[in-house]
Amino acid sequence: MRSFIPITTGLAIYFGLATAFTHNVHQKQRRDPQDWSKVKYDFSGVDFNKIDYGAPADPVQPAPAPVPAPVVPDTTITSPPVVEKPVDNGGGSGGANGGADGDMTIAITNNHGQLLSLAFDSNAGAPGFRGSPQPTTLAAAATTSYAVPSGWAGRINVGKIDHVDNSKIEGSFYGAGNGDIDISYVDGYSVPITCSVGGKVITGCNIELFDQGCNAPDTPQMGPDGQLALCSNSARVLNDGPPSQFFAACAGAAYTFPNDNAANVGMIQETLMECCIGTSCGESEQQKAKAQKRDVKSPSANAPSLLPRSRKRHAGPHAPKHHT
Repeated sequence: MRSFIPITTGLAIYFGLATAFTHNVHQKQRRDPQDWSKVKYDFSGVDFNKIDYGAPADPVQPAPAPVPAPVVPDTTITSPPVVEKPVDNGGGSGGANGGADGDMTIAITNNHGQLLSLAFDSNAGAPGFRGSPQPTTLAAAATTSYAVPSGWAGRINVGKIDHVDNSKIEGSFYGAGNGDIDISYVDGYSVPITCSVGGKVITGCNIELFDQGCNAPDTPQMGPDGQLALCSNSARVLNDGPPSQFFAACAGAAYTFPNDNAANVGMIQETLMECCIGTSCGESEQQKAKAQKRDVKSPSANAPSLLPRSRKRHAGPHAPKHHT
């Protein structure tokens, strides 16, 4: 195997010999100045092929850039603040829109077996419902209630769709002992409704009028499911009637034309009005009496009222809705 002299050793030998020769030359010059030019460097004893100069040094590498510390995500779970959402309806006296002492409360129970639409309207210049409820829905078998202050007069539209011709719960309130409630089909019929005070049904009609179909002169209105949603009343422009054949079965129990005042019992002492939607709701005395006397084939516009004419007529504060 061929051996090599390390480069450091070779260089040391080289410079050592050079230094020695130079020193000898200088000594020679001092001893014999004339002979110094005869001195020659003799490297014949050095085998330069055996000098290991080694591999070339690696180029100087730049220092690596500092590595940033890894970002550790914040895994702390922060719960959002709990925000209590307003509710459009609810059970109990006053419900989600409960009022102050002295208000009148209208409670509504849905026994119709399907989701229903509720919309609210107050007469011009009258105070509105407590809580300013917006159009909403009432689930099947659910109960809700709304409070109104003294001076209120208006209505709640109830139906399968939100429409101005839906069945209506109408009322007015001018303090304790001066409340009024009735059911109106003057604009149209969508669902059967009755209202009670103190457990006694005083107004409304629980007959499902759709069973006989909605035909001219009345106008059927279809829902998005293609089913009959309401029947618009042609007698809305006939102040004294008569009602059309479709509405005749409920005449005198619910308003079927603007002056169908037998449907209104007058001022009520209580401030809780309980209304029920559906055919399973109780019958009013007017409806019971009507069932005994009515002739749906030939309703008479001149038939005497089933209730004393001394009772409050429908020309009260909430009547103008029939003419707007």
